[in-house]
Amino acid sequence: MSDRMWRRLGAAGGIFYVVLTLLGNDVIGGTRPRTGLLVELLGFVFFAFFLGSLWACLRSAEGEGGWLSAAAFGGGLLALAVKLASVTPVLAVGASEGMDPGIAKALIAMNGASFDITFLPLGVMLLSTAIVAVRTGALPRWLGWASAVVALALLGALSVAVVSPSPPEWVFLAMLLFALWIVATSIVLIRRAKEPHLVEPARPAAEPAHIG
Repeated sequence: MSDRMWRRLGAAGGIFYVVLTLLGNDVIGGTRPRTGLLVELLGFVFFAFFLGSLWACLRSAEGEGGWLSAAAFGGGLLALAVKLASVTPVLAVGASEGMDPGIAKALIAMNGASFDITFLPLGVMLLSTAIVAVRTGALPRWLGWASAVVALALLGALSVAVVSPSPPEWVFLAMLLFALWIVATSIVLIRRAKEPHLVEPARPAAEPAHIG
């Protein structure tokens, strides 16, 4: 398989992540919770591939010493780690048939809190992406500005979720905007993967100056 094809598959990871997460959570999860959870976990795997593709694009534009591309990658990885950790309470409730209802309710609440906490690292990922995209054109600038808007929406949603025990519907709208951003970014990265992958030639070492 060619390098271009591998890059396209990595870029498409974001689309697979959104589709599998929606299927696992809303479609399959309603009738088969265990199967739905497995589908969601598979979606997390594709999210990791998407992060790698995004990081490669941002780092290529920012340069080897760029730290914003690393911040975007780190924010995405941290969000993924929180998402994976949030699966543990769900598995605990499903595995324990005679669990105390109060404990089960607390574990489910932990899962919901973990979902809200992911807004912070995702906001870092999107803000870092926005700055690199607008400054360097690594991604279309309209997508860079959209990244900033979605980041602010996520951070605002987190603030509301912390203050209000029953957050309004627009908190979940922020996650919908994030899903749309993931799909749009994946499509852009797939299209850019068609371009030839240029490797910067190594610069020859400077010759020592002759004295005298």
